Amino acid sequence: MSVTAGDIVCAFRVVGVAPSDTVLIHSSMKSFGKVEGGPLAVIQAAKEAVTDKGTVVFPTLVQQDFANAYRNWDICRSPSDVGLITETFRQLPDSIRSDQATHSVAAWGSKAVDITGEHSAYGPRMGVFGDYCFSYSSPWQKMYFAEARIVFIGIDTVYNTFKHFSEYLLVEHYLSSIADPRRKCEAMSMIARHNIAGVWPFHDATKTQALLEERGLVTYARCGDSLLTSLKANDYVDQVLEAFKQDPAVWFDRAFLAWLERYVLTSY
Repeated sequence: MSVTAGDIVCAFRVVGVAPSDTVLIHSSMKSFGKVEGGPLAVIQAAKEAVTDKGTVVFPTLVQQDFANAYRNWDICRSPSDVGLITETFRQLPDSIRSDQATHSVAAWGSKAVDITGEHSAYGPRMGVFGDYCFSYSSPWQKMYFAEARIVFIGIDTVYNTFKHFSEYLLVEHYLSSIADPRRKCEAMSMIARHNIAGVWPFHDATKTQALLEERGLVTYARCGDSLLTSLKANDYVDQVLEAFKQDPAVWFDRAFLAWLERYVLTSY
């Protein structure tokens, strides 16, 4: 049985995508089985679901040669490493891509210019992938403010890019709590950065998904052989940050917890 663009629109509706929404889509083309019209049909379905008053966003991440991503970055030529649909979308003439080497996005619709513009312009947040991928001017910050809906097509929420946005916010929160400039500088020197080893609060997205499921914040739909999973970006960030701060030991590895104990908890 083949899937049509209309079937995909219906699935988007079931998981909560509405006209005028901003929607971020993580996707696996092969998860559907056969799709009439291929990746363009999926893209057209997303556009139809949000209408021209909404905005469709796909991640166009560069991950396969991550060590050299900043050196080799070309906004026009660097391919998206996260699936056929994203690479197809990136190359469409009405798509706009953000200018950032590791965590760019491409967007179409009413907020596309705003979401993709000035990705690395201001507000750095230091972290494991670089200081501007999740900056204040980044698409991730703007999608959080827009209360974007995230839809996962045939993939697990382990691929949720907002989990890393949350990690960046958490590290920023902890660093801002250190009053002594000397201790703060020392604490910052221990944080993982691009191509530099260090501590980082990586967390298990299956556990955060379970947390949001318990609170009724995750929706599902079937389309062909694919399972669509959806949640709101602001729900994810707000809920998981609260959980992280309440009980870090549940979420993070020993190295990060030791860093937290040494530099942050002793400052409170």
